[in-house]
Amino acid sequence: MTEAEIKNELQNLQFQLVLLQEEHAKTRFGWLYWMRNTGFLLLVLGISMFFGIWKAALNPHVNIETNPLVASLGLMGIFLCGFGLWLVAFSLRPLAERLMKTAPRW
Repeated sequence: MTEAEIKNELQNLQFQLVLLQEEHAKTRFGWLYWMRNTGFLLLVLGISMFFGIWKAALNPHVNIETNPLVASLGLMGIFLCGFGLWLVAFSLRPLAERLMKTAPRW
């Protein structure tokens, strides 16, 4: 191969590398976007469960201390809010960048 062909091949490889890096950045942004939105959705679901329990507690005809449905909804609300907060926290850019730098070492 001549020197001109080698330079041409090297430029072609560099161009492909730039395209691959752009595609990687778009994919990473997409994953973080959907992860954050899923976390917000889970937070809203958990908060709405707590709001429903609170509204039931205000009703004098409902005894929430002995109702197993209220206990299960409360536990589901706790787990939904916890998992939603976890997703939102791990989708924030500084933490996600730090995790992506350390992930290949695992």
